[in-house]
Amino acid sequence: MCHILFVLPFVSLLLFLFLPLEQAILLYFLILLICALLYRLIWEDMHRPVTTGVEGMIGAVGQVIQNGKRTHKVFVKGEIWDAICDEALSVGESVEVIRLKRMELAVRKRLRRQNQATSGREGARR
Repeated sequence: MCHILFVLPFVSLLLFLFLPLEQAILLYFLILLICALLYRLIWEDMHRPVTTGVEGMIGAVGQVIQNGKRTHKVFVKGEIWDAICDEALSVGESVEVIRLKRMELAVRKRLRRQNQATSGREGARR
């Protein structure tokens, strides 16, 4: 299907053989406009950020549902995962995934937006 879209502007040049010049120009530019819009949609679709797999998990936000000795249980994207964290976590706390190692997530505490905005301003002053 996409090959037809790439060839269509060139095949449309045949309009100039069969139609009067004014009609051929009008139809040809209409076809070019439609192709340009479709090319743009295809380009945007192909360059969307990854939302699945390991790449899609990085940066995802979850919630701690159970504490353990070494690992915690977190709820991320509708699934319950084992997670490790260097910081102490409590049940109900929001966490952010920083990496995935086998079937275990490495997480860190998620800062509130107000704290991030404040620290960003303080960093700009220094």
